[in-house]
Amino acid sequence: MLLALTKCMTEVAHNLKYIHVQSEKQRLKSVINATKMYEKELEKRFNSSQKDAVEDIYDVIMDLILDARQTSLDNYKKSEL
Repeated sequence: MLLALTKCMTEVAHNLKYIHVQSEKQRLKSVINATKMYEKELEKRFNSSQKDAVEDIYDVIMDLILDARQTSLDNYKKSEL
């Protein structure tokens, strides 16, 4: 589960990198690099079925994150009306 969360963190940080100013981009790049290194180290310890399980968990968590983001945006738009 920790590896799946790390993968999610990497993806979210990568997406945030495109909407922030340069100084924040550098910090996000550091986070991305650190999480990718951590992810690689953990993946070395897993067999293929464990990696598949991590990917399944990752997919579910990312779906939840994207749903929560969309709900937040929808609620924000409704509150402005």
